[in-house]
Amino acid sequence: MVRVLFITTDENNNLHAVDRAQGDYFENLALIGLRELLGDNCVDYPRKKILYGDFSSVPKSSLHGQGFSLYHKPIKDISDEARLASEFDIMLYGTVMSWNMKPLPELEAKCKTIFYIDGNDLYGVAQNNKYVHYNGEILIGNQMTPSFKGQIIAEDPDVYPIGTSIPEGRILPIDLSQKDQLFQNSYPRYAFFETPDEVNRKHHIYNNEEEYYFDLSRSWFGLTCKRGGWDAMRHCEIIAAGTLLLYRDYHLKPPYCAPVNLPTLSYSSKKELIEIMDRLVVNNKPTTEYVDLLLAQRSWLTQTATTLARANYMIKILKGYYV
Repeated sequence: MVRVLFITTDENNNLHAVDRAQGDYFENLALIGLRELLGDNCVDYPRKKILYGDFSSVPKSSLHGQGFSLYHKPIKDISDEARLASEFDIMLYGTVMSWNMKPLPELEAKCKTIFYIDGNDLYGVAQNNKYVHYNGEILIGNQMTPSFKGQIIAEDPDVYPIGTSIPEGRILPIDLSQKDQLFQNSYPRYAFFETPDEVNRKHHIYNNEEEYYFDLSRSWFGLTCKRGGWDAMRHCEIIAAGTLLLYRDYHLKPPYCAPVNLPTLSYSSKKELIEIMDRLVVNNKPTTEYVDLLLAQRSWLTQTATTLARANYMIKILKGYYV
């Protein structure tokens, strides 16, 4: 069995906003999946308290997305014996030196392989000052190798595409009978060609996770779009709620940027969007095309974008670096 030492963001040694650091999606989703897959053979250091349901230092409501989906169920803890283990096959840094994370050479010496997770969006400050030019924009490039990365622009044989994921327990049965609205109230405004207000995140209109999922599940469509990057937890949540995801300008997405190979329909104008929705749902009834695409998206989610599926993919890659 592969043994992984997972280096997490330390809330006690963070110079940035603690809530944002503790709520890093890629770090936490990867740890959820690897713990589910490996059990005691995945050791988080420092211990990631919020994943065990302990929000004493960082209130759940302060986390990005108010902690919806990610912290739906605490992960299973591991034994004291496992935490005291001294040797590991892989040391996996959760955030590629962001959030003030620093290298830990004394721990690296105990591991056969050092790997990184790069959860950077496309825009902002690159930790290692590595940028790429793409379609007239300056974007954050690959920061460390070998790594898993969601927003890949420049291909690298040691940078492996990965995306956000969702715990299996958050996936709802598909129920078309409860759908009574065209698309969700919590849609990103840019997805419907309205002026976005991302600073205040006004599309985050729900304080209750079950109300948020009900809004998604009663909608025929879940609208989404690119924001800081092409990937978002919202994509998984829409599909997990049993709703059909439609993605503004998905056809413009670089091929290795997550979500990769998502079976969706791309639209670039409000007129095109309305035509798609009118074609797929007629007189409040789904067409065969709607159902086929909905099932294809659910298959994509369960096969590639659950936390466990992502963990299996990661371990398959990681084994190639130390075997």
